[in-house]
Amino acid sequence: MKKFPRLVLKSGEGRRVERGHLWVFSNEMAQLDETQGGDEVGVFSARGRFLGNALLSPSALIRARIYARQAVSCDAGFIGARLTDALNYRCAIGYARQSFRLCHSEADFLPGLVVDVYGAQTVIQISTKAMDDRRPLILDALQKVMAPSSIYERSDVPLRELEGLSQVKGLLFGNLTSPVEIEENGVTLLADIAEGQKTGYFLDMVENRRRLISCFKGRHVLDLFCYVGAWSLCSAAHGAADAIGVDSSAPAIALARRSAERNTLAEKCRFLDMDAFDFLKGCHERGERFDFIVVDPPPFARRKKDVKSALAAYRDINLRAMRLLAPGGILATASCSHNVTPEDFLQALTLATRDARVDLRLFFTGAQSPDHPVHSGTPESAYLKFFAFMRM
Repeated sequence: MKKFPRLVLKSGEGRRVERGHLWVFSNEMAQLDETQGGDEVGVFSARGRFLGNALLSPSALIRARIYARQAVSCDAGFIGARLTDALNYRCAIGYARQSFRLCHSEADFLPGLVVDVYGAQTVIQISTKAMDDRRPLILDALQKVMAPSSIYERSDVPLRELEGLSQVKGLLFGNLTSPVEIEENGVTLLADIAEGQKTGYFLDMVENRRRLISCFKGRHVLDLFCYVGAWSLCSAAHGAADAIGVDSSAPAIALARRSAERNTLAEKCRFLDMDAFDFLKGCHERGERFDFIVVDPPPFARRKKDVKSALAAYRDINLRAMRLLAPGGILATASCSHNVTPEDFLQALTLATRDARVDLRLFFTGAQSPDHPVHSGTPESAYLKFFAFMRM
């Protein structure tokens, strides 16, 4: 068996990792053997108990990320086996669909790697140096496991800066077709793999939309931060009277309009290129009301120090939405900031109801779709909070 350099945890600070967390922070390390240029280490408790193998990030606050509970290398065979296991998991839960997330970083024991599948095309996103160094191994494994027509990289994320990496995007294999068609909840949407947000689409909200399909019928829907119009189009396809989608991205709005035409929903869906806060202000001044409002903004807290201002922003945008919500109307609201806890987000919403002078019934609590699994010992992998309320 190969012997790996040892990373030993402090007796106090290291207990979080002993309880199952996959991250080792720099201040939790008591000892690190000479690695001789490698990035694979065995993680041990202060008492000498082996906790797993981890990949080092020499310059990052998260100094090591556990990728296996055995003393094995993160090599070509390991990456291929992990991607195969990830695919089998999604097949087992019925999520190996036309479009889905194949790999969700730590939750699939490939920390720093995200893989999204859009039909025959695959998009990867790499956020750590260890995975960046293994890009050729990842590409080879993906071609064997998925046999895609193309592999495109969207590693243009701020997290890479924490690892001393530049942002990267571009075609790695095959021929790219973008925008790409996505089938979701009975509608076909268009997403831009090359230039759109994230890897082109928000696959994490699919299950929450499916759960609320029965609530759309006959309602006038307002879809804030609509991106390519998934909430608007799904609601219109499932019985909404009409839908207005609002987003400040002109390219996304253009794709939403094209998708509406493709689904013969253009007469029911209107998409506006403007700021959501400004739109809500105008609606309030005109006395407009809606009976289904979606608030699905981008992350307001990318760092822990942003949490206070983020909670104020969530409170503000939801307060404005609540003022437009008709009696019996539904507010579906989300936070994708992993630094904001569900309890803090719910408290911000409670304060908004007080300021708006409305009473709401919480009838559904959701999270990211099951193809974005949560690692049981690493709560940071559970980033999406979703609540649906009905106004009393």
